[in-house]
Amino acid sequence: MADLESRLSMLGANIRAAREERAETQAALAKAIGMQRPDLSTIEAGRQNVTIGTLYRIADHLGVRAASLLPG
Repeated sequence: MADLESRLSMLGANIRAAREERAETQAALAKAIGMQRPDLSTIEAGRQNVTIGTLYRIADHLGVRAASLLPG
């Protein structure tokens, strides 16, 4: 079973990939979901835990299912 650090890293990578697929900057995504860009950066780097609400805001904005961002 993967540890929390690994899972957060994979979650961050999945968020980054979905954001980049839309050619969106961290600043644009952060603004759209009411977050500061440095906070989004730490999420994408896997250094910050994510609340369910934040995960849903990110997924909704990117047009993906929240579950698709979670590591397997």
